[in-house]
Amino acid sequence: ESEQRIGTFNPQDLSNTAWSFATLGVRAPQLFDAIARESAQQVSNFNAQNLANIVWTYATLGVRAPQLFDAIARESTQRIGSFNGQDLANTSWAFATLGIPAPQLFDAIARESEQRIGTFNPQDLSNTAWSFATLGVRAPKLFDAIVRESVQHIGSFTAQNLTNTVWAYASAGVHAPELFDAIAYESEQRIG
Repeated sequence: ESEQRIGTFNPQDLSNTAWSFATLGVRAPQLFDAIARESAQQVSNFNAQNLANIVWTYATLGVRAPQLFDAIARESTQRIGSFNGQDLANTSWAFATLGIPAPQLFDAIARESEQRIGTFNPQDLSNTAWSFATLGVRAPKLFDAIVRESVQHIGSFTAQNLTNTVWAYASAGVHAPELFDAIAYESEQRIG
């Protein structure tokens, strides 16, 4: 029934419906096709959180929706200044998880993230580094900013955050001795 009435959903309804299914790991291909079509048409009415959540949803379930991701890449690039740290991290993570290159979007995410890096939590820092490394996007200033912020908060990183961060820097070929020293020390303390 939702698939037939999807045209009556506003951006929040579309985003929340998709997020709920993804959070529970429920696949509903016809519903997700309908949500993708409707979301692509309404994308200019989405707020930053809706944009980030909808791409996170599709990536979490491994669902490809090229027209939706193209529309969201264009819209997000134009409105990147309204994204918070989590929105930036989730958006880059979603595109990287599905292997979708979006050079203009990633340039915008890098610039905005450099400015907002102090608002990123450990998972945002780790996911952002992972995303850029996964897609092979070079962003030296962003990687430097992630190092500075991560070193200050390394004790708050989960084991997965630590692992993903060192993987990202190694994969990207970014030499960051201060970060690696901090991660080594933190890991040694936890391993015992």
